[in-house]
Amino acid sequence: MPISIRRTDPAIDAQVTADLHGLPTGRITARDTAAHIFTADIHELRAWINALGGYVTRQRAGGAVTLWTLHTHTELRSDGSSTPVLVHALSLAGEDIHPDITEAVA
Repeated sequence: MPISIRRTDPAIDAQVTADLHGLPTGRITARDTAAHIFTADIHELRAWINALGGYVTRQRAGGAVTLWTLHTHTELRSDGSSTPVLVHALSLAGEDIHPDITEAVA
């Protein structure tokens, strides 16, 4: 993904993308050149996958909790650049996870 020459705020880029697609957001923050979105529910991750695509990673977060992260990006700007977006969600062991999410695991 090319990086834009102009400086943009990844959190603002992610919020605009969420608003354009009607996507759920909890907390949005920026770190370096990427936006991190923390959703309120594992099922909210599905809307992001369906709207923007990408791939999902998962890792243990302690106890019976798993952290699921969608790796995606905003739509391309006119200069061909985009902003990386990582959408995070937690689940408990045994919780039903929609196949759209599990099939997106890299």
